[in-house]
Amino acid sequence: MKNFRYLLVMLIALTTTVSCVEDEFVEKDLPPVIGSVIKLNEIMSKDVNDNPDWIEVYNSGDEDFDISGYILNDKDVADGGFAIPDGTIIKSHDFYVVDEDESGIKVSSGGEDVSLSKPDKTVVDLTKTPDMTASVGLTWAREIDGEGDWMISNATPGASNGSAENVPPILEANPLTEFDDVYEVSASDADGISSVKLVHMINDGVQSIDMALVDGKYKTSVSRAKVGDVVKYYVVATDNTGLTTYYPEDGTTSPAEFTVAGGVEEMTFSEKSDVDPNIFEFTFVAKVHYTDQVDEVRLYYLLPGEQQDEDNGFDDKHSIKKVPLINGLYKATIADLAKGTELKYYMRVEYLDGTKTYYPLEVEGGDFNHDLGTTWPMVTVGEIPIAPVNGFSDLIITNDAGADLKYDVNIAYENGIGEVKFYYIINYDPATYVEDNDRHSMEWEGDLPTADNMYSFSIPVADLAVDDKISWYMRAKDGEGDKMYYTFGKTSDEFDGDIKDDPATWSVVVKK
Repeated sequence: MKNFRYLLVMLIALTTTVSCVEDEFVEKDLPPVIGSVIKLNEIMSKDVNDNPDWIEVYNSGDEDFDISGYILNDKDVADGGFAIPDGTIIKSHDFYVVDEDESGIKVSSGGEDVSLSKPDKTVVDLTKTPDMTASVGLTWAREIDGEGDWMISNATPGASNGSAENVPPILEANPLTEFDDVYEVSASDADGISSVKLVHMINDGVQSIDMALVDGKYKTSVSRAKVGDVVKYYVVATDNTGLTTYYPEDGTTSPAEFTVAGGVEEMTFSEKSDVDPNIFEFTFVAKVHYTDQVDEVRLYYLLPGEQQDEDNGFDDKHSIKKVPLINGLYKATIADLAKGTELKYYMRVEYLDGTKTYYPLEVEGGDFNHDLGTTWPMVTVGEIPIAPVNGFSDLIITNDAGADLKYDVNIAYENGIGEVKFYYIINYDPATYVEDNDRHSMEWEGDLPTADNMYSFSIPVADLAVDDKISWYMRAKDGEGDKMYYTFGKTSDEFDGDIKDDPATWSVVVKK
């Protein structure tokens, strides 16, 4: 667009004065910085620990300056910005810093305009911050206070940018757990990051793993340990000057550690009443970590009036041993229970190495004690709510270069599935869009529903080019045929005449 406008200016120059053309070009294409001594000086858009963003203004003049009513904004105009409070004075060669909590200005870490305007809304300074997603704790700052080029810098709020010291990298990390297949941290430094490594130790083995920068974070896959293993680890980030930061802070001498315990990841319940509406078959359903290492799962339960407290002579508990693994879940069923029966229960998982874990989790000083029935959780038969249907879930889009664009999705509804359709448009252009010509559709032609509730649609690579934009949505009809459902979680009441009829609101995939 700028090239076109420049060409337009040159053509106009043939028929009008040069001064008029230049004035128009400067006004529209180069937002003015008109010699003001008050300047934007430093901007924080992605601080550590999600601390608030802030903006710093500098007085480059030799006299104190009243900036009451000056306007800061995360746009290239004053409208809608933050008016600096009355009575705000910046001393000569001093700074004014305002944070997001006061100003309401949250500067996008992906980069955006930041402006400073006079009370009459004349823009006196403007910059565009870069993408700072991989620069946690660093700022966008002038190399020299009030003048010169902008650069990524160490933070100096309320102090001269020239006072920024060479400091070790900023490293943000959360504890690694036994259930993390991928571990990620944030690391940044004004001098640039040379490397980020995860030192991972399982029992006596040691791995030093280079972490790769992906989408603004340093990531690596992590080998799963076995139940009973002791895992120790630390992270070290090194900048281009050789300075280092560790997580934990003293990681080389006291690394973080945990013992792999496994146990129940999730517990749910199901029940059914086939003949007598007051008699139920009640099932405990457990998703367990490390099923390949499980030796046995047991369910223990107490019926009304029964007690468990062996120290005081009570041992009424029932057990279901060797709870079976069915489709990845352990399911223990108790038959012929009257509606309203209050069941107390717990589940024990024993692994091949002899480790035993419980659900609820049993910890020293905690509320649950598997030897004391009064601490067991309770569930009431006949009061388990019907689990909501999935709708559209577990979407996987496979977008490999030179291959078909493939969609795999789980669809399930209470009344079954009567129809599944996939709609798409390639390179939607509202100016030329004709629904009958440009909208394509595919209908699932296999069993309804499928055995695993999974459905797959593919757009042939022969119909696509690199960087094509595919706008798309899916529709399912329930088994009774009286209701339509749309991606994701929308019904016909919410979707018809709105998103469905406006392709600009559909999901979009760019072909690789």
